[in-house]
Amino acid sequence: MKYKLLRGLRVLLACAMLLAVTSFFLDFDGKIPESLAWLEKIQFVAAILAGTWIAAAVATLVATLLVGRIYCSVVCPLGILQDVFSWIAGKSRALVSGKSAPQPAKKANEDAAKPAVKPKKVKKSWKNYVYRKNRPGVRFGFLILAVAAVFVGALPLFALLDPYSIFGRIAVNVFKPIYVFVNNCLYELFQKSEGLKSALYYVDLRPESIGALVTGLVSFGVIAFFAGKFGRLYCNLICPVGTFLGIFSRGALFKTRIDADKCISCGLCAKACKGGCIDFKNKQVDNSRCVVCFDCFGACRKDAIHFELGGRPKLAPSDADNSGDAAAKKTALDDDTLREKERIQREAQGFDRGKRNFITLTALAATAAVAKLAAGALQDADPAPESADSGETPVAPEEKPADYGLLPIKREFTISPPGSETHKRMYDKCVSCHLCVAKCPSHVLKPSGFENGLKGFLQPRVDFAHGFCNFDCTMCGDVCPTGAIRPLTVEEKHLVQMGHVVFIKENCIVYARDEHCGACSEHCPTQAVHMIPYGDAGLTIPETNVDLCVGCGGCEYICPARPHRAIYIEGNPEHVQATPPPKEETVEVEEVDFGF
Repeated sequence: MKYKLLRGLRVLLACAMLLAVTSFFLDFDGKIPESLAWLEKIQFVAAILAGTWIAAAVATLVATLLVGRIYCSVVCPLGILQDVFSWIAGKSRALVSGKSAPQPAKKANEDAAKPAVKPKKVKKSWKNYVYRKNRPGVRFGFLILAVAAVFVGALPLFALLDPYSIFGRIAVNVFKPIYVFVNNCLYELFQKSEGLKSALYYVDLRPESIGALVTGLVSFGVIAFFAGKFGRLYCNLICPVGTFLGIFSRGALFKTRIDADKCISCGLCAKACKGGCIDFKNKQVDNSRCVVCFDCFGACRKDAIHFELGGRPKLAPSDADNSGDAAAKKTALDDDTLREKERIQREAQGFDRGKRNFITLTALAATAAVAKLAAGALQDADPAPESADSGETPVAPEEKPADYGLLPIKREFTISPPGSETHKRMYDKCVSCHLCVAKCPSHVLKPSGFENGLKGFLQPRVDFAHGFCNFDCTMCGDVCPTGAIRPLTVEEKHLVQMGHVVFIKENCIVYARDEHCGACSEHCPTQAVHMIPYGDAGLTIPETNVDLCVGCGGCEYICPARPHRAIYIEGNPEHVQATPPPKEETVEVEEVDFGF
């Protein structure tokens, strides 16, 4: 009963954590609930990279030393998501086989009283949990690769292995589009209802980038398949966090162990173990791979599995030393127990135990390689931000001079988010979780392709094709869990120059068509773009002051010149301090008393 309660509590906490973390990525209002803001900071890798949340990482290690890898089953969102996939696979098993899974609550004597019949041949389940030998060479190989990636500055490689980063990309590129699509459908459906109309609003549905979309979909497909088929294979073979915590969980104070006196080697515990860490033949549990899910306790019908204070597990006596005792115990087994053992063993025979981890690892590597090639090819096909509007119908040639709009934008450096300080800081700290991309209220943060090479792959960059950076917004720095984007106050944000304005006179409507415009100046919050007299027709044309510019992109976003904009923001590899805009002079007017 106590293990049933522990399992129920674990499932409840895990579901709450998964829903809370997912809500951060799905919410498009740009708001952070005060009571839930700490959830992003307790992720293990994020806590270490941030440096300011070391206490959270230490707490994770302490919990692991006490009860094992409870972090993997209660805190890690990707681990919990894999449990969801496993649960769905279990339900599919019942549909495929035409019957539900065996219930451990049935009494042994009731099962034994039934006449032994030949079991019906049923289809094999999609879910197939069996004991898998530990592969320390593969596990520590991925761990060393991940650690080396951090130290040599190849963090995007680490991000491909980090569980929190993988979950973030799945949430932003798979779950969020579905969420937005449902929201838009409800908005259209209930648009005439005043009550729902005030609560819902239309959200532009477009992929953040083709490369990120492909990566998210591939990650979702691979994780879903292997979680449903092999349980926590990713956690116990590839995940660097799981391998690292497994070092500590091996010596945990409380461990899962098998009582050899009660165990009849039926194999039901191994069948229920998503971690594949229960060797029921030798009556041992590999606690370095156990994620403390408590599923095996409910599967055991002999109460032979216990979660107790550590110490060496009680092993079965050897035939050489205790042959007499073993024979006596075998003779003491009653006929009912023997029949039950034979029935359970026949049931366990239907599960395929021939899958090899080598084949699984090869499939994972091949899938990752194909995904990388597809992402690169699609990213090359994706138009750059500066030419995102090139598909729009340009002004008829006869209405403009021959040189109008023919000078393309040549951006030398991409624009990193305010608070990132330098591109190098992003390379060293960003794990491409895409939380800032999901929370940006202006939707100007997009995952990079190969604009910054492999170092910047999938890391956020600023794109003004469909919006501009709000002058008073500090959201990206507030939500960044690793410190790659430093939190800024509104006053600090007003003086951070992440890029500088560049004006192309030949593309400007005022110059090319002798028409009034001034849209860029109207949207500049710092007076970095202002209008000066031009020609004899009373026109004004933009003039720029780079020192005042903060690179918010308001001018670039609003510029109507096509096919190439007349004004854009060039990124600064290292952010600098902008000059505060001049204060407007105020003239005090003396009040005149009119006597009434």
